[in-house]
Amino acid sequence: MNPIFDIAVGEYPGGTLVTVAGDLDMDTCPYLTEVADALDPHGQHLLLDLSAVTFMDCQALHAFLALHHRAEALDGTLQLLNVPEHGLRLFDITGIRRLFTPAPMPNSSAGGSVPRQPPALTTPQQPHPAV
Repeated sequence: MNPIFDIAVGEYPGGTLVTVAGDLDMDTCPYLTEVADALDPHGQHLLLDLSAVTFMDCQALHAFLALHHRAEALDGTLQLLNVPEHGLRLFDITGIRRLFTPAPMPNSSAGGSVPRQPPALTTPQQPHPAV
């Protein structure tokens, strides 16, 4: 396991920003899942800032897909921000990039804004059938 791994959680209006640093692999993805499981996902927007991720493997892809399905089932959204080039290559090779589309960075509630970065990847909103 990479000795430098960190997850930070912050709030912004309508959602939660989770910043991940280090490797996302079989040793560290359980921590990401644990943090995400502790959040209230109902109708919320979950942002994952991956700008400091140095490596990701199939476990990271599995975690992103699980978070995507969870957010979709609970009327929320998942945005992957600042996906590193090596991550985008994995998304393209596996065909999961189509599940995510570009999205802008939101403003934070602390008066400032979340740092402006390249476009994010977000789970597209699906129309929900009328009850």
